[in-house]
Amino acid sequence: MTFKAGRWLFVCAFVLLGGESLVIDLNTEHDGRGVFHITSFGYEAGGLFKMELRDFVLLVPQSHHNEYTEEKTKDKLVFVLQHTHSGGVRVEEGTSGKCFHEDPENIGENDQIISLPYDAVADKAYFEKKIHIEEPGSYHVYFSNCLPGTKIGFKLKLTQYNVVRGERIYLTAGKASLPALYSALCLAFLVAFVVWCMYLCKHHQHVVTIHLMMGLVALFKACTLFSEAFEYHWLRSTGKPHGWNIAFYIFSFLKGMLLFTVIVLIGTGWSYLKPYLTERDKQVMLVVIVVQAMVNVAMVMLDETAPGAIGWLTWRDLLHLLDMLCCCAILVPIVWSIRHLTEASERDGKAARDAGRLKQFRKFYMVVVAYIYVTRVVVFLLDATLPFEYTWLANVFSECTSLLFYLGTGWLFRPRGRNPYLKLEGTESDDEEIEMDPQPVSVVEEKA
Repeated sequence: MTFKAGRWLFVCAFVLLGGESLVIDLNTEHDGRGVFHITSFGYEAGGLFKMELRDFVLLVPQSHHNEYTEEKTKDKLVFVLQHTHSGGVRVEEGTSGKCFHEDPENIGENDQIISLPYDAVADKAYFEKKIHIEEPGSYHVYFSNCLPGTKIGFKLKLTQYNVVRGERIYLTAGKASLPALYSALCLAFLVAFVVWCMYLCKHHQHVVTIHLMMGLVALFKACTLFSEAFEYHWLRSTGKPHGWNIAFYIFSFLKGMLLFTVIVLIGTGWSYLKPYLTERDKQVMLVVIVVQAMVNVAMVMLDETAPGAIGWLTWRDLLHLLDMLCCCAILVPIVWSIRHLTEASERDGKAARDAGRLKQFRKFYMVVVAYIYVTRVVVFLLDATLPFEYTWLANVFSECTSLLFYLGTGWLFRPRGRNPYLKLEGTESDDEEIEMDPQPVSVVEEKA
């Protein structure tokens, strides 16, 4: 990717960033889906759901244009406000011939069906609907089209909030406590960064470049949580981020790129086992950085698009797949290092020291695998299955896992004297042994 292309990607991302809000604006055109999920929100008793519909268009086959009368379209084009006790979405989108809102399995006694009046369908009339929530829970908004062979288009604005002690809370009920929690987590990462800096100063004679980069990762993580705390604070009170989302995405992008770079460099043994990267290491790093950059930028663009938009689910699944592939790719250098150290311990006379290094790399491999599994799989399962008022636990669990991962990695690869995985100074044979070149070494015996 050239610098000019990368610059335009950032410009496009920041243009999109300015529009984030908990007030949902969805514009759809030529949409032939039978049903699609628009958004979800956790309501307390007394919350308000408000929808505003404009410019509704029903596209029908030309030969059957006169058949779509008021009687035929009645209760066929509806919005559904579905009530559940967890954050899981029952249907995300579909085009099957089965009508979503006419199926008793999809509609419960606390669900609301909002039928569109005929003047909104035929004459593009403005339509507004307010619902005061009485039953607490997680509510999912769907649009259901039960007119086969037709397509629709509309402009929709959704406003959703809870009322707590007379104050409007625009954050979903399960996320209302996140500003305070993110502030506390930011402080924890900041303390970890300060302690790390003090440790580096105390053991400065053993510090190498990778240790400084590890400190930067912790600092960017603290900055990310700081901006995220303020973003959620303003979203909670006004429904708009007031520019803090831009700061969050900047620090998140920098933190993500640097984190994956550090993991790859540690896996290759750069800086503390060898002063260079092989061509194979450079190729892996290039792939990881480029893919992760694409994922980060594209995820920002998706976050600024309403979930009900056409193709949103496809892009989301594709980007999660790319992110998982990227996570798997960073494990490759660690596996290479483990294999090389295993062969070296069997071949050389310094098996004890190689065994110490091998033990460290195996621990690091397990730590990285656990981190990827928790933050990429477990967190999504928690968010989908927890009761609506406890969904904040998924966010806190993810951040606490990240904190433990940072602390564990720092402990394994901290600078110290007589370190079993750092090279020993002043021994020429060590310099030869730590090159970690996968090619076999030929030994020539000197003739007497």
